[in-house]
Amino acid sequence: MFGWLSHAFASLCPSCDAANGSISRCVVPMDGTELAGRLPMLGSVLYLPARCVAQAPWPLPVGWLAARCELAPLLRSEALIVSSMIGADGPREWIDCVDAEGRFCARVHLLPDTDYLAWDALLAGGEPLPAMPLRPDRMACRAASAELVCFRTRRLGQLDLLETLPLGHLSTLGRHIAREAARTAAVELESAHG
Repeated sequence: MFGWLSHAFASLCPSCDAANGSISRCVVPMDGTELAGRLPMLGSVLYLPARCVAQAPWPLPVGWLAARCELAPLLRSEALIVSSMIGADGPREWIDCVDAEGRFCARVHLLPDTDYLAWDALLAGGEPLPAMPLRPDRMACRAASAELVCFRTRRLGQLDLLETLPLGHLSTLGRHIAREAARTAAVELESAHG
């Protein structure tokens, strides 16, 4: 399964070079409303919102609501920076959502339980970026928390609402990867919110 993931990412980001210990990257232009509409197709993911959520409110796009303040940063996204690396315990892949000024909004981690076809469709058309050396500070992010979620959108009157659902079953490997990613971000893995 992970061999397929590495091969698929190499075709998305041709600069992939796991042999030299680097993080391969590509960028996918996508605004927060398109991202919010596509996140539910992924199924189970690890979500890490930016720390600044607690400090200041994030203005939302017209016609959208976030069920919790931690989800608002996703709606502010203007681009997805996709990163992939091969570590001691296998491949890792994640998306950093950034705003129009390039500031970190949120991170979404691929898990073995994520729908790989939906993940690939979300990242189609990515443009390669220069690879970065594999260092702990390159993998860290300014996250406020880490939680396992499934995203959902629904209509609420004249508005679209972005929310999360409690996870069903998650594999042991998925939980292990989520714990390691949360540890790397220096946050505790929380229970999923509905």
